[in-house]
Amino acid sequence: MDELGIDLLSASGHKIGGPKGVGFLYVRNGVKTESLLHGGMQERGRRAGTENVPAIAGMAEAARLWQENRREWVAEESRLRDYLEKKIRETIPGCRINGAGGEGRLPGHLNMSFPGIEGESLLIMLDMKGICASSGSACTAGATEPSHVLTAIGLGAGEANGSLRLTVSPCNTMDEMDETAEVLREIVERLRSFRL
Repeated sequence: MDELGIDLLSASGHKIGGPKGVGFLYVRNGVKTESLLHGGMQERGRRAGTENVPAIAGMAEAARLWQENRREWVAEESRLRDYLEKKIRETIPGCRINGAGGEGRLPGHLNMSFPGIEGESLLIMLDMKGICASSGSACTAGATEPSHVLTAIGLGAGEANGSLRLTVSPCNTMDEMDETAEVLREIVERLRSFRL
């Protein structure tokens, strides 16, 4: 934190395999924050309300497991993501992988666009096949505007609206990557056939 000069840092438990609805906030000594919830003195007067102890314990355990296994998990996530990306590129013409490649890339994330196809349609059809995906970040769920992140990296509104985000974990399998790529190919072909 000192090396990067970070004053405030928040993280969600579910991003490391912990429970949803719990996280942490790092506040550098000397940084003043304002309480948003009043009526109690929890968290040194920063907020009111009872802490969710089971969720906090779950996040702590997830952090411990992540620390112990991160090298293996990152390698496995990268291997699964790269395999899925390769399968999609080979079977779906005209798809575009969004974002930079290389070492700075998050290991378990794959964001791609299918020009001319609405991301919401992809999501509905994937969900019907039991495959969880997103067309943007969770914090913009329900937004009708294209992702500001995708437009900032040069995508037009159509490409950004036709984007899909898949996330893999070390718990996934190669068979699941094959199934996801095949189901996605079928859906994209079907949606493209409607445009003809």
